[in-house]
Amino acid sequence: MVRLHRLIAILLLIESRGRMKAHELAHALETSVRSIYRDIDVLAEAGIPMVTTPGPQGGISLMEGYTVNLKQLHGEEVINLYLTGMGMYAGGGNESAVKLKNTLLMLEKTLPVNYQTDVEKAKRRFYYDDAPWWTERVAVPCLEAVRAAVWNSRKINIQYSKVNGDASSRTLHPYGLVVKKMDWYLVALCERAGQLRIFKCERISSVKLTDEHYLIPAEFSLEEYWKEQERSFKQIEDIWIS
Repeated sequence: MVRLHRLIAILLLIESRGRMKAHELAHALETSVRSIYRDIDVLAEAGIPMVTTPGPQGGISLMEGYTVNLKQLHGEEVINLYLTGMGMYAGGGNESAVKLKNTLLMLEKTLPVNYQTDVEKAKRRFYYDDAPWWTERVAVPCLEAVRAAVWNSRKINIQYSKVNGDASSRTLHPYGLVVKKMDWYLVALCERAGQLRIFKCERISSVKLTDEHYLIPAEFSLEEYWKEQERSFKQIEDIWIS
């Protein structure tokens, strides 16, 4: 994680949770405790009043009454920021682009002055072109609705088209979204099939959110499920090629 991103993440975590221990921050951000303390020093030097309290009930927090206004961010904006930080295209139409732009503008205003200069420099020196060569990016018109369903554990009714063009109606329990090579995939329990299936989001032509909620089994891991399906697909492909 780039240090500037980590500083933002530290502020997001501490402001949302009130107080965190250094080892908890280190685990969440996949870095060392030493790096966390160095980052806290940097934030303090930049004028952010950080408080470190020793003892079992202690931890790192912001001075009482101080806010960096990160609470102004809404859930959807944080999701967009998180996806972008992972290098994912948070697309699906102009709506996502506007949300993402607003999120970044809000964060820039809350950064210490020292780092606002870095942000401006990054804008001038780096450009990310996520459009594929030769072809236009495939539209994913229902991505926002699917993401909302995943985030809020809401059942959805969809219209879905297979590769051969056959269309069908399905009722799904969305378990999670996966991005691979800029393509979005929905992992969901299909009520009709009675099992988990993977749906390519660009083939979803319509989505209707229902008022019904569902529970994802505690033992389910989106990453493990995806990797297992990927391994199975590769084995089938190898057999077919040979």
